[in-house]
Amino acid sequence: MNGRTSTGPASCRFGRFVNRLSGFWHILLAYLFCSYVNALPTSGLMLASEACESPYGVCAHVSRGDERPVAQKEFALMSEAGIAWVRTDFDWSGVERPRGNWTFDHLDVVVSWAEKAGICLLPILDYDVPWARPAYKHLDAWLEYVRRVVSRYKGRLRYWEVWNEPNLEGFWRDKPDPANYVSLLRATYQEIKRIDPNLVVVLGGMAGIPWEYLEGVYKAGGKDFFDVMNVHPYRYPRAPEEGRLVEDLQRLRQLMSQYGDGQKPIWITEIGWPTHVGPRGVSEEVQAQMLPRAYLLALHEGVERVIWYEFQAPEGKPDYNEDHFGIVHRDLRPKPAYVAYRTLTSLRPTGSKIVAGWEERGVFCRSWDDPQGTRIWALWCPGESQEVSFTTRGAVSRVVDHLGNPKEHAAADGRLRLSLGPGVTYVVGPEAVSLQNTSRAEDGNGG
Repeated sequence: MNGRTSTGPASCRFGRFVNRLSGFWHILLAYLFCSYVNALPTSGLMLASEACESPYGVCAHVSRGDERPVAQKEFALMSEAGIAWVRTDFDWSGVERPRGNWTFDHLDVVVSWAEKAGICLLPILDYDVPWARPAYKHLDAWLEYVRRVVSRYKGRLRYWEVWNEPNLEGFWRDKPDPANYVSLLRATYQEIKRIDPNLVVVLGGMAGIPWEYLEGVYKAGGKDFFDVMNVHPYRYPRAPEEGRLVEDLQRLRQLMSQYGDGQKPIWITEIGWPTHVGPRGVSEEVQAQMLPRAYLLALHEGVERVIWYEFQAPEGKPDYNEDHFGIVHRDLRPKPAYVAYRTLTSLRPTGSKIVAGWEERGVFCRSWDDPQGTRIWALWCPGESQEVSFTTRGAVSRVVDHLGNPKEHAAADGRLRLSLGPGVTYVVGPEAVSLQNTSRAEDGNGG
C-alpha cells in the first residue's frame, strides 16, 4: 500500500479503447466514465468520512498483537453495532525496528480494512524506542517517526492523538511533567500542521481528569498546540452518577474556559467498566447498564465523542481488570454490553439533537430528537427499581429496555407507567415527559 489509487485491468482496457477515439466521442466517453466512477457509493474514504461524524467508538488493539488477525471480523461487528470509531496505537516501536529500518505493512492493511468497513481510525502516536527514551529528550528522532507516519497516511487519516496517558509514569517513561509533555506536543503539532494544516491534533488522553496536570499543560503554553481536549474519566466500580461524571465534565469545561480554551471539543477516548473477578469488577449485566448511562450523560454535557475501552476482552487472567473491559469475548461472542451499545446507537444515531435532561426523585432523564425528528426519552433509576408514573404529551409509539427488548408499560390518556431500574428504558414518540404530580414538563426548550 502506498496511498495511491490503483488501476485495475478493466479500467486499463477501457483507457486503451478511449485512446483510439478522438474529438467529441473521446470527450463524451471519458466524461461518462468519470461520472460513473465518481458516483460509486462503495468508496471506503467516503464511508469513513461519514463515520467521523459519529460520537461512538471503541478502543481496539487492531494494529498489533493477537487482535490484529481478527481485525476485519471486529470491524464488521462494530459496524453492525453502529460503532464508527476505532482508537488504536500506531506504535513507534512497531514501525522502526530495528533502528533506521522502517516498516508499515501492518498499519497499511489495518488502514485499508478500516476504509473498506467505513470505520474512522484515531491513531495514537506513542511511546518510544530503546535508542530514544524518553521521547521528549530525543525530539529529532521522535519527529522523524511522526513525519513518516503522518505523511504516509495523509489524505486518509485526519485525526492524530499525541501519546496515551502522559500523566502516568508507566506510559510517559519518565516522571510525568506537563511542561515536558508540552515540549513534545508543541513539536508534534507543528510537524503535523506542516504536513497538512487541516489535520486535527488530539491531546494525549489523560488518565482520569488530572486537574493539576491539565493546569500545568495550560501554564506551559500547551493551549495552542492541540485541537481537541481528551480525558479518560474512569469511574468503575462506581456508577457514573455516583462517580460525579457530569460534575467533573462541567468542571473540565470551566477549566478550559479559564484559559480561554472553552470552545474546543472534549473527547473521552477511554471509559469502561471491567467484568473481572474482584472487588472492583462488575457483572456483565452491570457493564451493560453502565455503558448507555455513561454515554447519555457525557453526550448531554456536550462531549463530542466517547470511545469505550475496549472492544475485545483478552480474557487471560480472571482477576485482572485489563483482560475484561471488552464488550465482546475473546472469541468475539457479544457480551450484553455489546447489545446495549447497539441499542443505544440505533435509538440515538449520529445527527441526533439534544432536547432535555433532568434528575428528580431518583429518576434520570435525557432526551433527543433523532435525524428524522422522532423524539426519544431515556429514563433510569441508578438505585433500586421502582414503579414510576409519568405525564406525557403526544403518543408513545414504543418502549424498549437497554438491550432493545420491548418493555411492558401502561400508556393511556397522557399517562405512562413504567418499572425503572439501573438499565435504561427508551420511550419513543412523546413530545414531553415529566414525573406525574410535578410541574415539570420538558418540551424541547432544554439543552
